[in-house]
Amino acid sequence: MHGKLLLRCLAPLLLFAVAALPAQAKGLEGLKIGVVNVNEALNQSAAGERSKSILLASKSQLENELKAKEADLKKKHDDLQNNIMLTKEARQAKEQALRDQENQLRKDVQDAQRELQDKERKLTQSIYIELRTVIGQIAQEEHYDLVLEQNAANVILFSTTKFDDLTQKVIDRYNQFNSGKSSAPADSGTSGSAAKPKKK
Repeated sequence: MHGKLLLRCLAPLLLFAVAALPAQAKGLEGLKIGVVNVNEALNQSAAGERSKSILLASKSQLENELKAKEADLKKKHDDLQNNIMLTKEARQAKEQALRDQENQLRKDVQDAQRELQDKERKLTQSIYIELRTVIGQIAQEEHYDLVLEQNAANVILFSTTKFDDLTQKVIDRYNQFNSGKSSAPADSGTSGSAAKPKKK
C-alpha cells in the first residue's frame, strides 16, 4: 500500500468522433485530429487533485489501523514467548489464537487494498465521465473530426496528418467547469460523441 498515488483510467482509444466522417477521406488524411492524455488530465485537474487527497486520507487511515493490529499481534507474540509459566495445552491454545489473528490480519490487508481500489475506481470514473463531455465540447467547438487517447496516437508510427495535443486545454476547461457546482458538466449519456456545448 506504499508508493506515489496516481489515478488511473483505462480510457477507450477513441474519445470523440463526428457522427459521419467525410466520405472522401482516405485513412487519416484530410481529418482534423486531436489527442488527449486522459491519465494526465485525471491527475492534473483540480478534481483529480481533490480525489487523490481523499484517497490519501483513506489510505493513511487504513494503514494506521493495520499498523495498530500488527503491533498488537507482535506484543501478544512476545508476551507468549516470555511466559514460561503456561502449561503445554495453554500455550498451544494461545499459539493457535495467534495464528488465527495473523490470518485475519492478512485478510484485513487484502480487504483494505480492495477498498482503496474500489474507491479509486469510483472517483476516477466520475471524473472521466465529465472529462469525456468536456472533450466533446472542445472537439465540436473547434471542428475536430476525431479525438484520440494518447496511447492510440502512439500506435500510429507515421502520418502526414498533424495531431493536436488538447490535454492542457481539456484540463483548463474542466477546471473552469468545476469552479462552481452549478456549472459542472453532466454526463452526455452516450458512449460515442459527447454532449454538445451549451449556448452562451
